[in-house]
Amino acid sequence: MGLQETQLANVESIDVVGCWDSLEFSWFAVEATGRSGGILSIWDNNVFSVMEVIRSRYYLITIGRWIGIQGFTILANIYSPQSPVEKLKLWDDLINIKNEKPGTWIIFGDFNVVRRPKERINSQFCSSSSSAFNRFTDEAGLHDLRMGGHCFMFFCGDDLKLSKLDRHLVCSNFMNQFPVASVTALPRDLSDHCLVLLSTAVSDVGPPLFRFFNSWMLHEGFDGVVTSAWINFVGYGTPDMILAAKLRYLKKEIKKWCAINHPQETVDLRNLKKRVHEIDTIAEDRPLTASEIEERREGRKNSRFGKDGCVRLEREISDQMDSG
Repeated sequence: MGLQETQLANVESIDVVGCWDSLEFSWFAVEATGRSGGILSIWDNNVFSVMEVIRSRYYLITIGRWIGIQGFTILANIYSPQSPVEKLKLWDDLINIKNEKPGTWIIFGDFNVVRRPKERINSQFCSSSSSAFNRFTDEAGLHDLRMGGHCFMFFCGDDLKLSKLDRHLVCSNFMNQFPVASVTALPRDLSDHCLVLLSTAVSDVGPPLFRFFNSWMLHEGFDGVVTSAWINFVGYGTPDMILAAKLRYLKKEIKKWCAINHPQETVDLRNLKKRVHEIDTIAEDRPLTASEIEERREGRKNSRFGKDGCVRLEREISDQMDSG
């Protein structure tokens, strides 16, 4: 658990036990400067074993072993400064530390910046700070997890200012291990910020979405599956009920086709990415041969577009087709 802006200059005065429903925990803190700032990180000793801590005024980084995650896990609790110049220094510091400390990175907290104009309401958008932050996420290879719950984490009641200042940024290692991870902004209580929950568990939110890849339309036999399902369906009832049932039947037939063809596509994609990574590793030791350069180029292209040349666009279609 990470808290920002504790506003406590003496970390010993923090009631950490009151923040954690167990005695099996450890914590580190960054003291506030006067009544400004202050960061606190708490973790379960049964799950996370800290081996190194890196602290500054604007970040608290804990590096250790998290049960179930290979290698080191790096949790960076952030409270970004207001000054654009100091923000730039913070982004540079984080990139340097990330380059020096390989592992599974999770960077979270209050970044005091938004990524695009629509993430602010009734407050000024700073394009230069936003551009710098977006460059930081790109250069650091971080993914901004999509957030559910509230759209804006910070709410200033007096001026009715809304901003999305809090977020979770994760590296590719995290995404590979937890592809269904989700972030939810919980309802506000005492704070002017929402509590933000990162979960790696699959939530039971009803039937899973049916995922459709445009590249399937160029696969041999797919047209026949769709045509056969559309022609052979027999339904009864009102026109809207028949259409909904027909679409469900079509989806069912596509799923059958997918069970045979899509798993192999996933394996092929994984092998392509693995081979590209192997070639990248080779390039660190010696110049690549012409054939390796070509293999890498084709591998990168096919992992993005597929061997059929079609962009791997994914569309989600709700299982509840007849509910609107």
